[in-house]
Formats: sequence, C-alpha cells, structure tokens
Amino acid sequence: MLENFQLAAVVKQGGQTRLLWIPLHQALQHSLAGNWQDQYDTFVDNIHEIDFNIGYQLEEHERFRIPDYTLPEWLSAETSQSVSNLDAISSNEALIDAIKGIVAFARNGQGEELMLFQNFSRSHVIRPGRFLFLQNDTYETSQRPGLTLDGKLSAVYLLADNKLLFYNFRTVNTFLPLADFYEEASEQQIREVLDHDILAPENAGALATGANQWFRKRFAMLRNSGVLDNYSAMQIQQQSNGYDVNIQISGDRIVFPAGKSAAKKLLQFLNEELFRGPITKTIYETNSKREAD
Repeated sequence: MLENFQLAAVVKQGGQTRLLWIPLHQALQHSLAGNWQDQYDTFVDNIHEIDFNIGYQLEEHERFRIPDYTLPEWLSAETSQSVSNLDAISSNEALIDAIKGIVAFARNGQGEELMLFQNFSRSHVIRPGRFLFLQNDTYETSQRPGLTLDGKLSAVYLLADNKLLFYNFRTVNTFLPLADFYEEASEQQIREVLDHDILAPENAGALATGANQWFRKRFAMLRNSGVLDNYSAMQIQQQSNGYDVNIQISGDRIVFPAGKSAAKKLLQFLNEELFRGPITKTIYETNSKREAD
C-alpha cells in the first residue's frame, strides 16, 4: 500500500496555479491509499511506454512518456512530507470551482516519492441541495460543498526518474503544462488546418508563412484535437459567450482573422487555453501568470 498518502487540489486562480491541501480523516486516508495503489498498479503495470508524440494514437496498454520532465514551480518543492503544510481547500471553499486536478503525494514500497494525478472539473463538485445521502433511512444533503474523486489516474510522475507518464494530452494539459512538448506545425500543416471545412481564413498565406513558434505549436494542437471535426461553427460560437472572443461566422464557417492579436485569442479559445476566474470573472491564459491581452 502507498505510504504517507496525502491529497492536494491543483487550483488555477487569477492566472496563477497553486496547490491546496485536502485534509482527510485517518480512516478515509487509509482507504484511499489502498484504492489509489490499485489505480497506480493499473496505470503502470504491463504497459509499453511511448515517447510523447502528439500524432500517435495510444493503445490501452500504452502510455506517453516525457523523460526529464521539469515540474512547474508551484509543484516542484512538494513531497508527501510537506504537502500538509499548505493552505487547506477546506478553508478556501470559494476556490473549489477553480480546481483543475487532484494530485496524491505518496511513497511506494521502495520509499520512492510519487505524484499521482486525476482529472477534475466542476462536475466533480458535490453541491449542497443537489446531492442526497442516506442517513438512518432518511435522505439528507451536505451542508458544505464536497469533492468527487475519479476512479482512474490521468498521469503519474516518478520523482526518482524525473519521468512523467500520461495517457491523454488534453486532459493532463489542464493541470500540468505540456504545450512546450508539442511539435510545431509546418507551413503546409497550418494551411491544412485553415483549409478545414468550418474555417474561413481572411489570409491563410500570411498566417502560414508568418507563424512564429507560439502559433506553430497552437496550430499543431488544434490540428490534433478533433475540435474542428466534432463541433460545428455555430456550436463553437455559442460556447464562446463570456470568453471575450469575437467569433464571426460567414455562412457556416468561422472567420479566422488575419490580425495576430485576434488570431491568437481565437487559437487560445479553440485549444481551451482560456479560463474565467471564479471570483473576479476575469479571463486568463492557462499556464500563464498574466492576464490575457
């Protein structure tokens, strides 16, 4: 069983990412240690590790691997011994909707530190009045918001090897920065993205030939995300409400602006790299410590 088991929430607030400790009753802590051990075994046993390649489609028994992965600053100093010294989420309930991931800190049987990650979204929040629990043959509701944990891991970080293992890029990128490991799209690949049936670029040539590294990475992300294939222009426009993105539609296609500022904002939205602060409602860039332009 995992030792020194501790849970923390990955919270994105005001353009910054931080960890908040999740205090656990001793009996629950012991139970979760066993459950997460099973999830860990399922995630790492009898798997084949593949060096991260966004164009590769993993099989069930395969995991992407990033060797020598450098943890972000907000995470790099924490271990199973230190995480309980962080501020607790129970004292910061206003930030529950800003949780993007759950991370367990623990040691394996060899005494090596592990970080085990689960995805988390607003649907994982137990809200008073909306969830009923059976107590002495009578259903009651919680008085304070609660958290629902997933049944499987999204990623594992092995501190002894500085190695990150994960299955789905888009899921893990919501709580760990992975964009820097994305291959850049070529000029031809950018043209192919802009030639998609639901896009109407104002100047495809200028966008493709003048794209810097930032744009090339985001076009590569969009190319492999499936967003353009799975959603219509109208659906995407409807989802943009409240994100300070001016999405124009011509016919049944999204106008892709030629101006770099507008093109950047559209790419950030399509790649789900914009989020709204839960308190101030300010729009921020993910994996950034500054407000979006």
